[in-house]
Amino acid sequence: MKRSIKRLPKQTQEELTVLLDLVRQNVENCQMVILYGSYARGKYVLWDSKIEFGVRTSYQSDYDILVVINGHMAKKVEERLRRIANKYNKLFEDHRHASPQFIVEHINTVNHNIEISHYFFTDIVKDGIMLYDSGKYKLAKPRKLSFKEIRNIAQNEFDEFFPYACGFLDIVKYCMANEQYKIAAFQLHQTCEKLYNCILMVFTNYRPKNHKINELTGMVKRFSMELVTVFPQNTDFEKECFNLLCRSYIEARYNIDFKISREQLEYLISRTEILKDMAERLCKEKIAEYDAMIDTLIYTYGYAKDSCRVVAKKIFGVSE
Repeated sequence: MKRSIKRLPKQTQEELTVLLDLVRQNVENCQMVILYGSYARGKYVLWDSKIEFGVRTSYQSDYDILVVINGHMAKKVEERLRRIANKYNKLFEDHRHASPQFIVEHINTVNHNIEISHYFFTDIVKDGIMLYDSGKYKLAKPRKLSFKEIRNIAQNEFDEFFPYACGFLDIVKYCMANEQYKIAAFQLHQTCEKLYNCILMVFTNYRPKNHKINELTGMVKRFSMELVTVFPQNTDFEKECFNLLCRSYIEARYNIDFKISREQLEYLISRTEILKDMAERLCKEKIAEYDAMIDTLIYTYGYAKDSCRVVAKKIFGVSE
């Protein structure tokens, strides 16, 4: 694992330094802070703005950060990290900056997943940058998964999550027919959450303990720029609808004053249908990519094995 951010742009280094200081000041049981994802791999986007699929979109890579803790305070740490993210965004609000996407895991969970070659965690070990290390713990050594194992995991996760999401969407439509709008809003939130989890599981075999649609949106956008266009934020109506969707996980169930109109729901359903189609296509393309890797490996291995037989026969007189 790399340990330096000197190859990153100066502003990026400054922002990460501020973030790291905030984490270390506010998370007492922090053992490691690891930058992963696009910035760690050197494939980040500082800023990109264009019109895609008829919608103006802007994109900037986020800082994907794994905070490794000991003790049993994950929920409390997650809440502190949300406050840290808000404080950080306020510090840099006068100019464009990358936003943090934190995940929190116990050191034992991290090491267990590395040992069983959970490829989200092994990719972090391979590509990540250690921003802070208390020195009290060591990361485990991974076993390399075959492409066939990765492909089978991805297919199994897709087969689990995608039909689940489609089932929730069917419930939404039933509720709409019966004018049960608050229930429809909650089930629509569940649909989107499952679709985002489906994408995360197929691409990384990891889903965070997170129900916040706005944060899940930030986590999946690195897999395809198309995903940025699902819930545009260009008009007051679009912003209000997305805000209602995000709030519906709690408020549609527990806030008697929560209101959402049929027009708003119909708009959100239409956007969720787009998300469903994107999720299905992107996941199937990723699984096909794993299949292609298997085929390439079989072809390469088979060719190499045949070549070795020929060479062995010529040099050592070994029979085929």
